Amino acid sequence: MINFKWTPLQAAPNAFPERQALMPIWGGEAVELSQWQNLWQQQLPHALHTDGLAYLHIPFCASHCIFCGFYRNAWKNEYSKIYVDRLIAELRHEASLRQDKGKIQAVYFGGGTPTALHTEDLVRLIHACYDYLPLSEECEFTIEGRISHFGLEKAQACIDAGANRFSIGIQTFNTALRKRLGRKHSGEEAYDYLQQLCQLNAVIVADLIFGLPNQNAEIWQQDLATISSLALSGLDIYAFNNYPFLPINRLIEHGKLPEPASFSDQSIQYAYAVEYLNQLGWQQVSNNHFAFPERGERNRYNILVKSNMPCLAFGSGAGGSIGNFSYQVQSNIKDYLNTPLEQKPLSYLSRHGPYKSLLGTIQHSLELGYLDTSPFTHNEKAQRLLDQWQAQSLLQHQGKMAYLNTSGRYWSPTLIRKLMLSLPTQSNKEKNMMSANAELQNKLRENLASNPAQVLEMVAGMHQCNLETVINCLPVEMVAKTNGEHFITIMQAIATWPHPVTFIAHTPDAVVEVTARLPSGKIGRGFYNFEHTQEGGVHGHLRYENCHAIYLIDRPFMGKRTVSLNFINQQGEAMFKIFIGRDEQGQLREEQINAIKQLIKAVNQ
Repeated sequence: MINFKWTPLQAAPNAFPERQALMPIWGGEAVELSQWQNLWQQQLPHALHTDGLAYLHIPFCASHCIFCGFYRNAWKNEYSKIYVDRLIAELRHEASLRQDKGKIQAVYFGGGTPTALHTEDLVRLIHACYDYLPLSEECEFTIEGRISHFGLEKAQACIDAGANRFSIGIQTFNTALRKRLGRKHSGEEAYDYLQQLCQLNAVIVADLIFGLPNQNAEIWQQDLATISSLALSGLDIYAFNNYPFLPINRLIEHGKLPEPASFSDQSIQYAYAVEYLNQLGWQQVSNNHFAFPERGERNRYNILVKSNMPCLAFGSGAGGSIGNFSYQVQSNIKDYLNTPLEQKPLSYLSRHGPYKSLLGTIQHSLELGYLDTSPFTHNEKAQRLLDQWQAQSLLQHQGKMAYLNTSGRYWSPTLIRKLMLSLPTQSNKEKNMMSANAELQNKLRENLASNPAQVLEMVAGMHQCNLETVINCLPVEMVAKTNGEHFITIMQAIATWPHPVTFIAHTPDAVVEVTARLPSGKIGRGFYNFEHTQEGGVHGHLRYENCHAIYLIDRPFMGKRTVSLNFINQQGEAMFKIFIGRDEQGQLREEQINAIKQLIKAVNQ
């Protein structure tokens, strides 16, 4: 951990159990395969009725870096001409069908490794973008690359063809760490290369990653000192995301690499970088990006792609959006190359959900460090979140606007996710079922007061309402409630109990019960994951963010007193239930009842 004194405005290491973003297609509705091409043909002519972006994907790499999740195909020299021919044909064909009114504000060649393409093919592709895309006069034209296969002559040829910005993946200058990550060049060679590249007439951007295994505080501080001594126009700092499928995990599992930095430690590394770079005069233009004044950096693509601006996507594995749809181009290189030109080689198409526009607005503004909270004015859950984040010093709420502190900018993916998940997701039918009128509520209260021992799910089904409505109509002395945000606290507390409880999952088709001690769990990738190595019959994964409320119910059932925790989702239905255990004489364990009552009382204060 970096040894400097931070305030909550700079770093909030324990703000959340994990740092997790929404999937890009969150909230979308998958479209049936049979409709893809017809819908594409309908949307394409109007794809650029407003200004937009263009993304071209080059899915080849000379080697698979162990920290990278974007590797798709091994680079082969023969791919260069074949692939670029197909890309140019794709650009030409779509240009003939579009009725362009808007302009392309930024073009981005991503990958993979775009700079692996042969010079003549890379130049041809840049020219094709000028020929077949309506580029604005101020268009930012970025080529992402690596040191390998991208000498100064090739870079100059790209500039002559019309590229004006290069983004080079460095990750770290520490030679030992670079070698461990699969990088071929030493830190000294990387530095010398960037120094020469900065002499060219283009915007030069480099990126660093923090939170890598074996990347201690000294290495991170030295990386920042090294990169800031170069005449770069822009600098990206990215937190390492250790996705389960990355090759680096095999090395960690076999003890060849230590665990990467925790989210808490990453938040401190981020705070240090922001503080250090600001002192040197760098301007933070987005959460992860810094620009040095008067060196021409705009970071236009990376900022606008997180807004509602349409993005045309070309090449195997590219993703984009047009009209009311998001799409992915076929990532299998052979399928992509063999698809007839008159068809878009799609691998996925989804219709935008009702909150897509709001998501784009929030992503774009939080990327720049602010948020208009007006859309959440009448959302009680969102208001609680905003109040909580202000109390944690993640943001400052002023009227209808909120402004992120440095600590909030690190956690911004989580903030976006939680805000969007606070929105109602029910269909109209579900909403009608949930809205129990006064007459129905009175009827339920009378029914349950005289007979509280009924199967509550059956009562909900008979009255066409959800389970939460029924629970709220039980006699008030039988029910205590807390918010779903206390899910982790409650689950981890129960895991410390020495005696069994009964875990019940109740679906329309089955009631599954397991009586055992509840294993402890850890947060990861949006789930509360039970420790599978611990004894007990309950294992698996729970979407803890879906928990809207937790109800403690103390009522008679089947001739006995029962006490249960009912975990309710956003739709007002049961995720699962945990029943207080019984001793050898069949009596409820009062110590468990007292413990959970005290815990609910404590978290509600």
